[in-house]
Amino acid sequence: MASKTKTSDLEANKAVALRLIEVFNGRRLELLEDVLHPEFHGRGISPLAPDKPEVGPGARRKLYEMFLQAIPDARGEVLDVVAEGDKVVLIDRFGGTHRGEFLGRPGTGDHIEWIAMHIYTIRDGKVLEDAYMRDELAIMRQLGLEPSPTNTAE
Repeated sequence: MASKTKTSDLEANKAVALRLIEVFNGRRLELLEDVLHPEFHGRGISPLAPDKPEVGPGARRKLYEMFLQAIPDARGEVLDVVAEGDKVVLIDRFGGTHRGEFLGRPGTGDHIEWIAMHIYTIRDGKVLEDAYMRDELAIMRQLGLEPSPTNTAE
């Protein structure tokens, strides 16, 4: 019986993490407080992560609004999800059409996409923390901010 409860807890935790991407994809940012813990914090573990962590559901809303201004048709596609204890690891492909300023680069009209990994900590049925890593090099290359490797062979 205990393992069944544990399995149902893991499935419930996965559902919370998946709900967060549904809120983003559905542009239902008013529902973030239903998904994010009041003490939520997001912290990038990527080279271009913000200087300080996001704190509170409002900070995540601002981040999502920034993405939607730069990439209005942005969508996340879940590629894999794994749960253990209070952690949910989610791998997603994120992308859309670059229409507005993003990482200091004006909109290009080009489709951009990258892979991201999120390590969510779930508490009280909500996301307490999102430790995320994005493929920053892929983003920079697509925005023309990082040179692509060139073939120097003659």
